[in-house]
Amino acid sequence: MSFGQRRLWDLIKIDPEEWLHHSPAGSDHRIWVVALIGRSVISYNNIEGGFGRSNFIRYGEITELGWGQADLEVAVQHVMSELEQGHRTAPVASAPRPGEFLDRKPR
Repeated sequence: MSFGQRRLWDLIKIDPEEWLHHSPAGSDHRIWVVALIGRSVISYNNIEGGFGRSNFIRYGEITELGWGQADLEVAVQHVMSELEQGHRTAPVASAPRPGEFLDRKPR
């Protein structure tokens, strides 16, 4: 990690914790969380073998699972870039969520 990445990492890291992710298919997955950033986390995806940004609403439960294929240094760099540029730079991948969306009007 660069010096800047390391300083940011020291601010956002937590002791690794297992959080829960409810998949759209109805199965529960245990995901390791290693950092907190607002309402998102850096999580480790042991299936993909990498780190990614995931979102949460309630502490301990991931609502939107991140891409999870990056090295930790890359995940931290995405956070740095987001802080500098003001928008998310990391890819996000999560299964579609069925249901009604409030901002859409019925046809």
